[in-house]
Amino acid sequence: MAEAINLDASLQDEFLDDDEFIEYFAKLNHMLRATLKERAFLLAKKLIIKVATQLAGTGVKRGTPTVRRGDFSDDIDIDATLENIISDPLSEIEENLATWDRKAEEPGFVIMFDHSYSMRGPKIVLAALTVAAIAIHFKKHYGVVGFSSDVELVKPLAEDVPYETVLDRVFDLPIAGLTNIAGALSTGLSELAQFNKPFGLLLTDGGWTAGEDPVGIASRFHRLNVIAFPPANPDKIRLIAKAGRGTFQYVADENRITGAIVKALQAH
Repeated sequence: MAEAINLDASLQDEFLDDDEFIEYFAKLNHMLRATLKERAFLLAKKLIIKVATQLAGTGVKRGTPTVRRGDFSDDIDIDATLENIISDPLSEIEENLATWDRKAEEPGFVIMFDHSYSMRGPKIVLAALTVAAIAIHFKKHYGVVGFSSDVELVKPLAEDVPYETVLDRVFDLPIAGLTNIAGALSTGLSELAQFNKPFGLLLTDGGWTAGEDPVGIASRFHRLNVIAFPPANPDKIRLIAKAGRGTFQYVADENRITGAIVKALQAH
């Protein structure tokens, strides 16, 4: 199929206009010729960011609630308001109204994704979708680490760059090598050194085949959530999530990745 699309301009236009483009792109992207691949990547990035924006909006509110008295808000604390009225019934309602003031927290978060050889095809596109959702959800306070045999700091936590640039860097990584999970976790922790509660998300489709055993390093995260794809051994990879006090999700069906991303966003 990829060869036919590469050779026929009319098929290329149909490919790019197809309602199922992102699904076909995920399966064929590594087999497309350079000129078509460039056009396909531009379209894929737009679609990935569109989907990621919808997913990122599903996260829960972050912040530490503190009661404020005398301010109007949609987030009213009923119990505190009643206590105020009982203790001072002659005051105006505005003075007795208690609301929650959620102080915005800016936790540090790093996503570490596998780009070893077995991640070819759909899985690397799913990884890119997850990276985009994390980027949009956390805005500036996130880092991205890619790993295979070696580890690449794709986006330092302190760097402020557009989402499209991050996706370009993700897709520029070669899909090759082994799986150095310990190296990825160590790099992620280094990026999070300034935060008291380091949060992370690990995406992989394999067990550790390079580097040291990652379980001990995982325990240094405040919470480390893990999303795994086949052919990873779920019992083995689950040990990382358990050590990191995080959630573990095994996505055997590629169509379930969006639900896994939402759960990971809500569990940080």
